Amino acid sequence: MSFFLLALPVFLSLVSADAQTVKVAAAPNAIYIEKTAAAQNLNFDFVVENTAKENLLLTEVEVSVFDDAGKLVVRKFIDGNGVRPSIETVPQREFEPNKPQMIFNPFYTFAPDIELKKLAYKFKFETKDGKQEFVSEMAVSPVVYQLKTDLILPVGGRSIIYDGHDFYAHHRRFDYVFEPIRAYGFTSNFMRYSYDFVPVNDSGEMFKGEEENNASYFGFGANLYAAGAGKIAAMVDKEPDNRKFDESLLPTNQMTLFGNYIVIDHGNGEFSLYGHIKQSSAKVKVGDSVKQNQVIAQIGASGSSKFPHLHYELQSSADARAEGLPSYFRNFRLVRGAKTQMRKFGQIDSGDIVEK
Repeated sequence: MSFFLLALPVFLSLVSADAQTVKVAAAPNAIYIEKTAAAQNLNFDFVVENTAKENLLLTEVEVSVFDDAGKLVVRKFIDGNGVRPSIETVPQREFEPNKPQMIFNPFYTFAPDIELKKLAYKFKFETKDGKQEFVSEMAVSPVVYQLKTDLILPVGGRSIIYDGHDFYAHHRRFDYVFEPIRAYGFTSNFMRYSYDFVPVNDSGEMFKGEEENNASYFGFGANLYAAGAGKIAAMVDKEPDNRKFDESLLPTNQMTLFGNYIVIDHGNGEFSLYGHIKQSSAKVKVGDSVKQNQVIAQIGASGSSKFPHLHYELQSSADARAEGLPSYFRNFRLVRGAKTQMRKFGQIDSGDIVEK
């Protein structure tokens, strides 16, 4: 492809093919719009299956957004045009036959005034010799998620959202189609809308002293609160705070990832999961009813934890086969340097500093 395609077109000899040769499906099935103060975010992805007999290369992805009247609102694309083409933002662009592969949605955010009634996608693939093109088209109709549970921040004091669920967050980029991950039994992204809360001091520092020492972290042992009322659906709190977990246990128990954890069933199809809690810190047991803001445990470093923090997420069931759900919190302060903004209701994400 030419570096200067618009100025000097390169005409390829391409042969159209049946769109079913490459199957593209949106994942998960329920696609939600997460509203923020500045944008509308779409945290869903595409699973691609190449049914051809040879490897194919992804060359272009296009989205056309339509309003309720069926009129085009905006069109965006990534392709091979330019010196550093936008298609290169998709790292894995070669698709082997009959091997499902995930594409993280490159068009993940839109302005608040854009009506997202229908999003029509077009994917273009070529054979490696460039002689044959395959086009696959599909569409989605996302809806704004209506939160059912009244939620408050699960951590007291000041915390930074060390990693949330924006496009670049590791929670967001959990590729459960990737064969090594699929072999562990993962079938969904339960972390799709999760947060890592890390308590910080006034300077934004997470610890003082040796990083390897859990006690150096301001948050280690800090209280955790029930974000919403409900009943304890699942709990483990006997794992050590050693920042490790046994990978061999994952195929039979994917929750091993969290080390010690508590799951609150809010009674409406929404569940709050607290991961990496401190060993023997649980103040509740399975079956207990809890009130909002009740102390339930302490921040720890059990399981797959880089350092002491709380992994919190809202999800659709009590286990790792759940799908993540958007969450919004009530009555918290957003710290912006020397200023704070009171939020009666709002969304938070990676890098935000918040106070309860």
